[in-house]
Parts: sequence; structure tokens; C-alpha cells
Amino acid sequence: MNRYSKLLNWEIVRFSKIFGALGLLTIVAQFLGIWLNAKAYLSSAENTMERNSLTAIQYVEQFNPAKMTNSFQSIWFEGSIALCAVTIFLYIFWTWYKEWLGKNTFAYRLLMLPTSRMNVYLAKLTAIVLYVLGFVALQFVLLPVQLAVFNSLIPSEWRQPVTIGELIGRNRFIHMLLPSDFIEFVLYYGAGVMSVIILFTGILLERSYRIKGIVAGVLYSAAAVVIFILPYLVADKWLNNNWFPSEVLLYQVVIGLCLTAVSLWLSSYLLRKKVTV
Repeated sequence: MNRYSKLLNWEIVRFSKIFGALGLLTIVAQFLGIWLNAKAYLSSAENTMERNSLTAIQYVEQFNPAKMTNSFQSIWFEGSIALCAVTIFLYIFWTWYKEWLGKNTFAYRLLMLPTSRMNVYLAKLTAIVLYVLGFVALQFVLLPVQLAVFNSLIPSEWRQPVTIGELIGRNRFIHMLLPSDFIEFVLYYGAGVMSVIILFTGILLERSYRIKGIVAGVLYSAAAVVIFILPYLVADKWLNNNWFPSEVLLYQVVIGLCLTAVSLWLSSYLLRKKVTV
């Protein structure tokens, strides 16, 4: 356990600068997007009111009020979230392949530590989960502040009242990050962890068998995806007539657990018997 905690700490420290930069970029981009959206609305409203001799109340009655959700549908907001997601996805590969870079590969020292090689695997997996949860926590903290900033920029008579819960429910990106239902949260992030484990297995297949391993890794990952989404690949008519939504969900939970278990076992075998440096 002590070895695992040290490895986990090392993984977190290694990514901390990138995490901090992404967090800062997310904060700046999202608040900038809110400010630009509010200024654009006010400028358009003032021009229209002046041109048509309207009051603020008349303008809102004839046109749409300012909506916080519009700020969340901009490139500033969705782009910052997408950038964090892409960075985490690339890190899934970088965290393994970086160990093999250079003549004196760090992978040799890492895999020769007097501890189970699965501790290295679990430290990398845990670190990625913590990075994701860190970004989610940051977004959760930012939401009420962003709403307060938007409300301060737009006069009350010009904006549509909205709560934090409504903001989460109306935006697909935020809803995926912060599901309102606990079961939904477990399913979303459980599927995410399963996906990382499957990708780890594909990477270890490549590290074990090189060229053949690339083919094996791609085929393994593709097969896992097909098996997991199998109910949605069949004809809609057949699915609707033979499967209840609860049965589809149960199928995916069971298959997801099986895929995770098989991937963990295969990864452990590859690390112990096949991966070389």
C-alpha cells in the first residue's frame, strides 16, 4: 500500500502543472465567454431599443431575455471542457509511453521496483480518475460564481431567472459532468473508468507484442465497444419489442463489469509475463 501511495503521488505531481494550466485556462475562458455574451446582448438590446423607441420591458416582451444557458453553449465554455477531455484522453496514452522514451528508459526502473507491477497500473488509473474528478469539482465550484457574475452584468428586468439545477439540466456538457441523479453519476463515471481500463489493456498489448500488439489492441478495444453497445446495434423494432429499458441497462452493467474484470486480468498477466523494457 505504501508503494502504491508513493506511485500515485508521483503520478499526480507529474501532471499537476498541466492540470493547473488547464484549470486556469478553463476559468479564464468561461468567464470571458460569459462577459462577451452579456456585453453582446446588452449592445444588441440597447441598439434595438434606441432604434424602435422601446423600454426594457417592451424589448424583453418582443425579444428573448438574456439567458445564462446561452453562455454555456458558446465555444468559450464548451471548448474549454472539450480541451480538458481531449487532454485527459491523450494523457491516458502519454502516461504509459513516456516511460519508454529516451535511451535509459524510466520504464526499466519503474517495472523493477520491489512491488507488484499492478501497483504501477493502479496508480496510473487512480491518478486519471482523480484528474477527472478534479476538473468536475472545479466546474461545480465555478457554476454559482459564474451565475452571480452573469446576474451582475445583466439587469434583472432583462434576464431570465435560472437556478443552478436548471443550468445543469439544460446543458448537455454540464449534465454529463454533473448528473443530477446519483445512479446516473455512478453509471456515467463507471463507464468512463471501464473505458480507461480497456484502453490501458490495448496499450499493454502493444507494449507486449509491438506491431502485432497494435492490431490486437485495436481489435480488443473495438470488440469491447461493440459488445457493450450491442443492444443499440440491433434493429430498433426488435429492441423495442424484446427489451425493456431496465433490461438494456442491466445488460450494460453486467457486461461492463465483465469487460472490466477481463481487462484487469489481462493487464495483470501482460504486466507480469509479457511487458519488457
